[in-house]
Amino acid sequence: MKLNIHKKVLILVLGTGLVTFLVLGAFSYYGRGIVRRDMVAMSIELGEKSATYADDLLIEHLKQTLGELTEAKAQYIDREMSITKEDAEILANAVTEIMKHPDDYLPKTLPDPRTDPVKQGEPYRIYAPDIRDHITPEIQRELELAANIKDILSDVLKDYMDYNATAFVGGEKGWYICARLVPDENGNTDLNATVHFSHERIYEFDPRKRPWYIHAKRENAPVISELYRTIEAKGESSYDQIGASAPFYDAAGNFLGVAGVDASNIDIYDYINKTSMFKGGINFVMNEHGEVVFSSQTKGVLAVGDADDLRDTYLARVAERMANGEQDVVPIRLNGDKYYLAFAPMQVTGWSFGMVIAENEVLRATAGTGSYFLQQVANLQKKMRQEYSYVNNIAIAVPVLLLIILFLMSTNLSRRFVKPINELSDGVREIASGNLDKKLDIHTGDEIEHLSICFNAMTDELKEQMANLKKVTAEKERIATELDVATEIQSGMLPKDFPNREDFELLATMKPAKEVGGDFYDFYFLDETHLAITVADVSGKGIPAALFMVIAKTVLNNFATSFYKQNGLAPVVAAANEQLCANNEAMMFVTAFVGVLDLKTGEFTYVNAGHNPPVVYHAATNNCDFLDVKKNFVLGPMDGIPFIEQKINLERGDLLFLYTDGVTEALNVDDEEYLPDRLIAFMNSTDCTKGLDSLLRNVRNDLAKHVGEAEQSDDITMFALRFNGGDKT
Repeated sequence: MKLNIHKKVLILVLGTGLVTFLVLGAFSYYGRGIVRRDMVAMSIELGEKSATYADDLLIEHLKQTLGELTEAKAQYIDREMSITKEDAEILANAVTEIMKHPDDYLPKTLPDPRTDPVKQGEPYRIYAPDIRDHITPEIQRELELAANIKDILSDVLKDYMDYNATAFVGGEKGWYICARLVPDENGNTDLNATVHFSHERIYEFDPRKRPWYIHAKRENAPVISELYRTIEAKGESSYDQIGASAPFYDAAGNFLGVAGVDASNIDIYDYINKTSMFKGGINFVMNEHGEVVFSSQTKGVLAVGDADDLRDTYLARVAERMANGEQDVVPIRLNGDKYYLAFAPMQVTGWSFGMVIAENEVLRATAGTGSYFLQQVANLQKKMRQEYSYVNNIAIAVPVLLLIILFLMSTNLSRRFVKPINELSDGVREIASGNLDKKLDIHTGDEIEHLSICFNAMTDELKEQMANLKKVTAEKERIATELDVATEIQSGMLPKDFPNREDFELLATMKPAKEVGGDFYDFYFLDETHLAITVADVSGKGIPAALFMVIAKTVLNNFATSFYKQNGLAPVVAAANEQLCANNEAMMFVTAFVGVLDLKTGEFTYVNAGHNPPVVYHAATNNCDFLDVKKNFVLGPMDGIPFIEQKINLERGDLLFLYTDGVTEALNVDDEEYLPDRLIAFMNSTDCTKGLDSLLRNVRNDLAKHVGEAEQSDDITMFALRFNGGDKT
């Protein structure tokens, strides 16, 4: 028979309770007899011996308690420092991760307290005085990249609510990202309240000069800082801060700055100053250099700042042991009086906590313990005899009553336990059916209520994600449509109607790396006997390159058709360069090979503006080599540049093969380039007398063999021109 959860819980609670009562009842009955017999014997023995040893034992116990209390306080302070140090390491590691992978993060902006209101716990940015008025793009990029830490910064600071606390990241270049918590006079922190900044904190603060920055940079590791004062305006009260900091780095391991957390030491002072089991005690913390960094004393050798090193005072021996990390309770003399000093190490900071108690306070606690103990033993014997019979009477009645109560409570408890589970199950079933507006209303105060809250949050997130997905999909479709139109426009601008003439052959192809590209080719007649050709490669890819391509193609065509005959080819290219330089704020450029072929004589005039040298096929010798080109500058980035034109005479059957660097720099899966040597070797191995479509196809096939499965990394343009004119005899 299968049991539901209700019955299982009922059986479990009742069974456990019954077994527990039976076992405890048996042990109780047996134990009462043993206790009665043994207590009589023990009381007699204690009455004879304990009075003698009570004082000594109590003193040792008090010393042990003093040592344990000292160790507990040391561990508390050490734990607080350890947590702060771990938080500093978390921040430093997070910033290092961001700096190592800058391409994975978008730049973030943070409020500037000089002009923007900043709320409690909200990260903000400031600059050191020496860089504030001349922030370079490099500093700005580094700050905006580091600003991706802001959410982690706020999360870390939540552990320091109601403290005067800061979580910060300071860069070696002088920028500073910080989030602050400033409680009100009642010790409460309102995260909606605006933080008020002093002039010094905004305009004079340089993180690189702060003790926490200098210490972490010097040690090149996470550190616990020593006490330092806050920077406040003149007339405003400053306070001691203590915390931890850690360096962060870039992908090359270079030091970039320091991240950390600090908080007011008031809470540590309060903990140290709490009264212990003895009056007039002194609590203090000594660092590894023998300096007192915390103390409940305001004057004397154990006060902060009174002694540079306790190891140089009359407490040298015990101070040396404290500095070595030992733990003990030892007698000392302080100002001529006898004291006990209990000390314990603080592992994380390397400091030591000490508690000083006057000897007379310890002895006062033991006064009268012997007689008190004997009296208590006698009273105990009398009490045991009186209550033993009473216990026997109720030992039977109580289990019966408890079993009845347990049964009633178990029934009610099992029902209450199962009810929210059933409600949760029904609600989840409705959500799973597609009703994302369903909200679970369960208030059990336990994990089931938390699970219902998580389900409600999940439905909200699912609705939001579905809405965002719909919006993103629509945006992608719009962009895809625009790119298709841009591709068609660019394709339409490249000439496709290749001339079918006897005196020359011409064929060209362009394959962009993206939907649109920056490569282009062009050909047009300047007159009946002069053919102009252009092959060019615009810097970059995508829409920007395509736009600049249109401009460059149009400018070269206009200037060539306007005054080539009067001035020659070099002035045409120079004039085009001047036009492209105008208003070229993006500093884009284009490499271009521009040539003009005289269809009667075969004279080919050309200017190479930073482009790859074409391959020329000589029909007379049936071999290929690279065309001799002068090193002219590219078009676009600099005006006033002279260009040199060159000339070559093409014979009947000679061929020019022009291309962009998408051919010679094509990468395979091993990041190896195709290279010009392979291109010229292939051109010499293939039949260059065949049709131009066959030649271009052969080059593409050899290029595909090299690239393999690798993605196309650049636009690929190929242009072939064969001269068939000249003397046919």
